[in-house]
Amino acid sequence: MSAQRQYNRDPAALKALRMSEGRYRRLFETARDGILLLNASTSQIEDANPFLTELLGYSHTELMGKHLWELGAFSDAIENRDKFAELQTLGYVRYDDLPLVTKAGKRIAVEFVSNVYECEGVTVIQCNIRDISARKRSEERIYELAFFDPLTSLPNRTLLLDRLSQAVISALRNKVCGAVLFLDLDQFKAINDIQGHDAGDLLLQQVGMRLKACVREGDTVARLGGDEFVVVLERLHDCRQEAATQAQEIGDKILASLNQPYNMGTSDCRVTASIGATLFSLATDLPEDLLKQADLAMYKCKETGRNRLQFFDPAMQSAVLERGELEIQMRQALQAQQFELYYQAQVVGSGRVTGAEVLVRWRHPQRGLLLPADFIPLAEETGLILPLGNWVLESACQQLARWSADPVLSHITLAVNVSAYQFRQINFVEQVMAALDKLDTDPIRLKLELTESLLVDDVATIMEKMFTLKAKGVSFSLDDFGTGYSSLAYLKRMPLDQLKVDRSFVKDILSDHQNASITRTIIALAQSLGLSLIAEGVEMEAQRDFLAEAGCHAYQGHYYSKAVPLADFENYARGGI
Repeated sequence: MSAQRQYNRDPAALKALRMSEGRYRRLFETARDGILLLNASTSQIEDANPFLTELLGYSHTELMGKHLWELGAFSDAIENRDKFAELQTLGYVRYDDLPLVTKAGKRIAVEFVSNVYECEGVTVIQCNIRDISARKRSEERIYELAFFDPLTSLPNRTLLLDRLSQAVISALRNKVCGAVLFLDLDQFKAINDIQGHDAGDLLLQQVGMRLKACVREGDTVARLGGDEFVVVLERLHDCRQEAATQAQEIGDKILASLNQPYNMGTSDCRVTASIGATLFSLATDLPEDLLKQADLAMYKCKETGRNRLQFFDPAMQSAVLERGELEIQMRQALQAQQFELYYQAQVVGSGRVTGAEVLVRWRHPQRGLLLPADFIPLAEETGLILPLGNWVLESACQQLARWSADPVLSHITLAVNVSAYQFRQINFVEQVMAALDKLDTDPIRLKLELTESLLVDDVATIMEKMFTLKAKGVSFSLDDFGTGYSSLAYLKRMPLDQLKVDRSFVKDILSDHQNASITRTIIALAQSLGLSLIAEGVEMEAQRDFLAEAGCHAYQGHYYSKAVPLADFENYARGGI
C-alpha cells in the first residue's frame, strides 16, 4: 500500500503530512542558503529556492528542467554528464571552496554540499549552497594584515623572513647567489616634521612603487616599518664577485630612481637613501643574520656619506660585538667603581693655578687606562652618560668640599663637562643642587662646561635651567666655541661666564692665518660681551704669547700640565699658587 493511500485512509496522518510539507516549504523558501533539488534519474533541476536564484542571477523558470552541466554557474564542479554520474555514485559530496559563476559572469565562492536520498520512490539529489564570499574577504583581509604592510601593500617582516628563507634554500639548491639590500631613507624625519605625516605616508607609498619597478620578477620588496625597506634579489651569478656586481647595478638603479623628485600634491620634494647589502649562498646564511648584516652595512653607509650602497664587511660585525661587550663592561665598571677623575690645571698669567677641568678615565681590568674618546660616545648612545655624568658631578663637588678646608687650595674651581643629553634631563637642576648640598659645597667653585650642540633644540628650557643654577652661584663656560652651532643672538642672552677657545684653533694659531683671525675674533667677541676667556690645547710658549697679546690670559694645556691624578694635580697646584 502506497504512503498516499495510507494517508487517504488516515486523516490525521494526512494532516501531519501536509503540515510537514508546509513547514519544509517555508524553510525552503526562506533559507539563507541556496537549495537546489535534482532528479537523480533525469539529472534535471526540479526546484531552486529564492536565495539561490537571487545569488546566481537566474530566474526560477530559467533553472527548471536544466542539467547542471548546461549552466555555466556549475562548470567548475560538474562540467559534463559523466561528472554528474560521479556525483550520483558518491552520494555525499562536499566542496569547502567552490567557485560559481553568476549569470552576469561574476565569480563567487561557495560551500557546496550534496546528498542523495529517496522521497516517495524518487531518488533526489539535494544541493546546499552557502555563499562564503564575505568570509573569504575576511580571511584575505586577515592574511593581508598578517603578511603585508597596510600602507604600501608590500610584504611585511613576517612574510619577508619566509621568502628570504625560501630564497636561501633555492640558492643552495641551484648553486647560485642571492643578495639582501637593506634600505633606509635619508632625512625622512625632516619631511615628517615639516610637511606632516600624511606627506610622509605618501612618500613611503611612492618609494614602495619605485622599488618594485626597479627589481626583477621573482625578487621581493618588503617594508619593515618606518622608512626601512628590504629587497631580496634571487638568481644572481654563481660567482660571488659577479653576484656583487649584479647587486651593485640594481642598487645603483634603485638609488637613481629614488633620487628623482616626488610629487607631494602641492609641491615636489627629493629624498636620498642609504643601502646596505650582503650576499648569501651558504647553508650557514640564516635570514635574521642576513638582515643584521645588511642593516650594519646600511648604518656604515650613513656614517660615510649616505646616498650610496655599502656591502657588508665582517669587520662591521666584529665592531658591533665589541661595542656590545664594551657596553656590558661599562655597566659593570659603574658598579665596580672603575672610573677615576683626572685633573688638568687651568692657569692665568705666567702659570698661577686657578682651577682645573675634571676629566674621567676608565681603569679597565684588561685594557688599562681608557681615555674618554674610547667610551664616552658609547655612553651617550646607551644612556650610560647619565649615571656616569652624575658620578663625575658628585665626585667633583665632593673634592671641592675637601679643598674648602685647605687654605692653599680652597679657592680652586672645578670645571665639569656636561653632555647635552644629561643637561636636558628634567631633574638636572635638582641633581646639581643635591650634589652641592650633600657636602655643603660652595656653588661658586663649580663651573659647568657646555657645548654648542646644546643650543640646537628647546633653547628656552636650556636657558631657564642655566638661570636657575646661575642664581645659586654656579658658573658656565661654553666649550669648543666656534666649532659648531654658534648663534650670537642666543650667546648674548645666555647667562655665560666664559668662552673657551677650542684646541683646533690654538693648534695651528702660529701657522694658519685663518685660525689666528678666528681666535682674535673670538677673543674680541668675549670682551665685548663681558665674558672671561680661556684657551685650551696650549702646548708651546709661543702659542701662550700669541694669545696673551691678543687679549686671552687664561690657559689650559700640556705646556702647563697634562691631565693627572688628584695627588699629582694637588702637588702641581701648590707649587703654582
